[in-house]
Amino acid sequence: MTKRICMLEDCGRPHRGLGYCNRHYLKFKRFGDPLYATQRPDRPVCAIEECTGESRARGWCLKHYGRWRATGDPTGVKPHPERATCTHGGCGKPHEASGYCKTHVSRLRRTGTAEARGGRTDCIVEDCVRVHKSGGYCHMHLQRIRKYGEPGPAFSFAGDGSPRRQGNNGYVMMTINGRRISEHRYVMERTLGRPLTADENVHHINGDKQDNRVANLELWNTTQPAGQRIDDKVKWAADLLRLYAPELLAVTRLDAAS
Repeated sequence: MTKRICMLEDCGRPHRGLGYCNRHYLKFKRFGDPLYATQRPDRPVCAIEECTGESRARGWCLKHYGRWRATGDPTGVKPHPERATCTHGGCGKPHEASGYCKTHVSRLRRTGTAEARGGRTDCIVEDCVRVHKSGGYCHMHLQRIRKYGEPGPAFSFAGDGSPRRQGNNGYVMMTINGRRISEHRYVMERTLGRPLTADENVHHINGDKQDNRVANLELWNTTQPAGQRIDDKVKWAADLLRLYAPELLAVTRLDAAS
């Protein structure tokens, strides 16, 4: 049996239907002409002067037809709304977020301020000279915020950089200039601006001996009179007021009694 082929001259493809191959059969079904592609008439060009695009709708090419739909004029350009500018003084760059341009909003997120702080950005904690890590804080203060919720003082609890070690009594110990001292006493001395006396100790409010933040420390006094004589107790009370609340001391009476 002879295999049928497309009846169009010079085609030679296998027959599909109506005497045509698959390609010519589909063209015939869609356009009514199996040779539509080769006999397609040239389309007129766009009616807009100097435009060489093919006319697709209303005598215009797709580009000018789209402009007409957007603006009512095939040669018009859709106006773009004015973009807000950065509110940082004298910037003028396009707005990105929070009223700032991309540069200043990035600086605000990294350092906590939109102001330029030079090549090295210091921690925003007062008197801290460490380089900031995130949010304007250095690594040390950032870790304190994550752990305790507050940055604490500018100085390091580890003093001169010596490692913090836990002593046998549970307190954190450190070495400052060759002097072995408990960290909580060192923090209190830095806070008061003076060394602690022999009859002063430091109490942890929350009971955690490792939590040596200033807010968790209280200064206590352990002095008491050697006996129960009235003169001894009055002298002890006068010394206590002179040290901690001199404004409450009636100088003429208590000094005379002591």
